[in-house]
Amino acid sequence: MTRLRTALARRSAVRAHLREERALDRALAAAPTLESAHEIAVLSARR
Repeated sequence: MTRLRTALARRSAVRAHLREERALDRALAAAPTLESAHEIAVLSARR
């Protein structure tokens, strides 16, 4: 049972990470200027 919970938790963490990456990609694509895209990238790197 522990292995199952571990696998489910790992899958959930991976899915959350992928969601965050897609959100970052959307934010970068929607940035009005190159400078604002750079600021978004810098802020996300600090997490």
